[in-house]
Amino acid sequence: MPVIKFKFNKYKLLELFAPVAGFIASIIVLLIIVIAVGESPGKSLVAIYKFSLSSSAKVATILSMSIPLFFAGIAVAFAFQSGVFNIGVEGQYYFGGLVGAMAGIYLHLPAFIHIPVVVLFSMLGGALWALIPAILKVTKNVHEVITTIMFNSIALAFVNYLVNGPLSGLGKGKSLEPQTAKIQSTALFGKLNGAFRFLGWNVPDYVYLDYSLIVAIIIGFLVWFVLFRMRYGFEIRAVGTSLDVSKYAGIKVKRVQLAAFILSGALGGLIGLQEIFAIRGYYTYSIASGLGFDGIAIALIGKNSPLGVVFAAVLFAFLKQAGYGLQFYTAVPNSVIYVITGLMILFIVVINEVVAAYIRALRKKEAV
Repeated sequence: MPVIKFKFNKYKLLELFAPVAGFIASIIVLLIIVIAVGESPGKSLVAIYKFSLSSSAKVATILSMSIPLFFAGIAVAFAFQSGVFNIGVEGQYYFGGLVGAMAGIYLHLPAFIHIPVVVLFSMLGGALWALIPAILKVTKNVHEVITTIMFNSIALAFVNYLVNGPLSGLGKGKSLEPQTAKIQSTALFGKLNGAFRFLGWNVPDYVYLDYSLIVAIIIGFLVWFVLFRMRYGFEIRAVGTSLDVSKYAGIKVKRVQLAAFILSGALGGLIGLQEIFAIRGYYTYSIASGLGFDGIAIALIGKNSPLGVVFAAVLFAFLKQAGYGLQFYTAVPNSVIYVITGLMILFIVVINEVVAAYIRALRKKEAV
C-alpha cells in the first residue's frame, strides 16, 4: 500500500501562519494601546463588535467597503506576481474612473450593453495610465516606483483640470465640488440588496451592495484562472520568482512584465466603479483617495493571491469599521487603527521571512 505524504499541506499551513500570526500580534498591540490610554480592553472589544458585527447591516457595510479595497489589492498583487512594483494604482483609478464616466455620460446604449462598456472603459483608462511607466520600465529600465508615484500626482492634477474645465457638468457657482455631467441611468449600477433579502440576508437599502460586487467576483475568478490555470500566468509567476531563471527558460521577460503592468493598471481602473456608478452617479476628482496605497498593504497581507486579497480586503474594511467603533464608544482615537494596520503589515512581512527561511531549511533537510 503506497504511503501518502502531506508535504504540500504542511508547507501551505506554514505559509498561512504569517498572516494569522501578524493579525494576532497586532490585536495584542491594540489591546496594549487601549490599556495605555486608560480604556478597558473588554469595553473596546465590545465597541468593535457593536460597530462591525452586531447586525446584518453592519456586516453588509463591511462587505460593501471591501469591494473597492479588493480591486485595489488585486491590481497591485497582479503586478507584484510578475516582480513589478506598481505603486501607481492611485493615479490609474483616478484616470480610469474618468474614462469610464465619459463612456457613461456620452455613449447612448441599452443598459445590458452600457454597464459592461463602462467597466471596460474604466479598465482601458487605467491601462492607458499605466502604459508609459510600463514602457519606460521595459525599454529604458526606468524604475517603476519612481514613474508611477510621479504619475499619481500627474493624474490628480490632470483630472482636476478636466473636471473643473472642459468636462465640467456644472454652471459657475452651482457647487463647491466640481463634477462632470450626470451619468446616464443606463450606465448606473443597480443594487443587489433585494436579491440578498430574498435569500434571507436582511441588507438595508442604505448599504451599497451593487453590481460592482458582481464585477469583483468575476475579476477575482479571471485573475485566479490566468495566474494558476494558464501558461501566461505560469510565466508571470516565474518572472516574479526569478528573472535570471526565467530568461534561461526562454521566457520573454520584458514582454511578460509589460503585459502584467498594463493589466495591473486595467484592474486599478475598476477601483472607482462603486463610488462613481452606484453611489454618486457622476465623476469628481475628490473621489475617495488613498485606496491605491491601501492596495499595496492588502496585496502584501494577501500574499499576492486572489483568495488572500479577498480576505485581506475584508479585514481592512473590518479594521476601518472597528476604528469608527472605538472612536464612537470609547476614548481610543480612530488613528490607532492606522497604527495597528501598519504594525500588522510589519509583523506579517517579518514573520513571513522567518517562515520562508524555515521552509527552505526543511526542504533542504528533506532533500539530503
